[in-house]
Amino acid sequence: MDGFALSERWNGWSDLNVMAEAARAAADAGPLDPIVCEITLDWDDDETTLHSLEELQALLRSGAVPEALEIEVAHIVESEASLNLAYNGRWLQINGAGSDWERAGNAYRAAQVEIALVAGITTFKLPTLPRDTVAETRKRLNQPPEA
Repeated sequence: MDGFALSERWNGWSDLNVMAEAARAAADAGPLDPIVCEITLDWDDDETTLHSLEELQALLRSGAVPEALEIEVAHIVESEASLNLAYNGRWLQINGAGSDWERAGNAYRAAQVEIALVAGITTFKLPTLPRDTVAETRKRLNQPPEA
């Protein structure tokens, strides 16, 4: 496989701090080391570019609320593994891509987990199948199953 690209959208998003946490989790899980980080914040009539997640977290802790936020974290060779988190004021879009399936997939899934925890979504578990009463009755009556 040459590479992969995955994407999903979370509507009604509002927690920008979790975006920074998700980007950090992606960088650690990839691992995206050395990391390339570019963050773009859109304000009413201005745009700010940051180059570290720590700067973003400090800005968000100060109470600043941008109209839009885009976080791009990648391995130094960006085509190998990258993750993009884009918030437009209404929804959050997660995009992961890369030719290094393991590193890019780890980064994407780590970010996805951080985002899913906010919504209270946990790992999917299949329900327990109901009892097979027909088979139990046949066993009890010692009848062979029908062919």
